[in-house]
Amino acid sequence: MFEDNDLRYIFVLVLFIGTIIICFLTIWSKYRQGYTLLNNLINHFIYTSVLFGCLTVILMLSLPTTPVLKTFGYPNNVSEIKIEKDMLRLLQQYNKAIVRTTEVLYWFLFLFVWWFLANLINLVWRVKKSGGITFTNQKEL
Repeated sequence: MFEDNDLRYIFVLVLFIGTIIICFLTIWSKYRQGYTLLNNLINHFIYTSVLFGCLTVILMLSLPTTPVLKTFGYPNNVSEIKIEKDMLRLLQQYNKAIVRTTEVLYWFLFLFVWWFLANLINLVWRVKKSGGITFTNQKEL
């Protein structure tokens, strides 16, 4: 769907808009009734996970669709390749597909690391701020 577009423009724009929405939702959730530190932490995790899912779908739609190599056949020698223009076109398509897949993988790793670190740092910071974790309403197994 987004195969021919520059991935940086689409992805960075959606990431920027999503970050603004998460900041707005985080501030808004502080003023809702029943605000607790745990509820705020869970809400922040939900918001960032939804944004992570949306960005992952955009990355998935940016992946190229290429025919399987076996549809081309397996030539045994160079003389079996009849038209060099077709071979050049096919190699260019696969080269573009490899470059685009590498870009998508780069952005996915970047997104995953920042999503994971942001949630982990937020959790640790809030636990430290609250003085530790205490579990209540525990039931015996």
